[in-house]
Amino acid sequence: MIAHLFNAPTGDTEAAIGVGTVGSSEAIMLAGLAFKRKWQQKRKAEGKPFDKPNIVTGANVQVCWEKFARYFEVELKEVKLKEGYYVMDPEKAVEMVDENTICVAAILGSTLTGEFEDVKKVNELLTLKNKETGWDTPIHVDAASGGFVAPFLYPEIEWDFRLPLVKSINVSGHKYGLVYAGIGWVVWRDKEDLPEDLIFHINYLGSDQPTFTLNFSKGIAV
Repeated sequence: MIAHLFNAPTGDTEAAIGVGTVGSSEAIMLAGLAFKRKWQQKRKAEGKPFDKPNIVTGANVQVCWEKFARYFEVELKEVKLKEGYYVMDPEKAVEMVDENTICVAAILGSTLTGEFEDVKKVNELLTLKNKETGWDTPIHVDAASGGFVAPFLYPEIEWDFRLPLVKSINVSGHKYGLVYAGIGWVVWRDKEDLPEDLIFHINYLGSDQPTFTLNFSKGIAV
């Protein structure tokens, strides 16, 4: 349902996949791990170094991105903000992308101001850079605050899976009224965007149960 809301490809080949989390912080950790693993696998296959991954973001990102970078040893390349423009500049962000960039992270609902970053512009510029360099750098959208606002109030804004380079999106449930704290989701555009070796399969209750979370136990909201 959330994948459909975010305009994931549908039809006979529908392949979106997602997982419930205790919030967007966990969701971002999982999305980041998926990007890192995909990048590492590609670099290994090409016989290239895979020890210096980075993510490009704006300096306005929530602290969970800094936690991910520190905990999982990924360089965080932050686009500096400027007076009167308190979100990530798409042109400067794409300029910072290099062969070690595992994704560009755009925010739909900045923690500082609530502003939506121009994901469509990032997609356009990054598409050109990928074509010029032969890279395939993707985009993650941190829609923790805006993911359940934009589809209803601003449906004309293209920020989601309508953009080809957007591979995953996280969103929070508990930022809205009458919702128990401790619930979020991360959705991937396609099963191919979530490496299978990150998924655990358990059989505690007599049947296969795939699990990809940092927490095993869940709060009441989940």
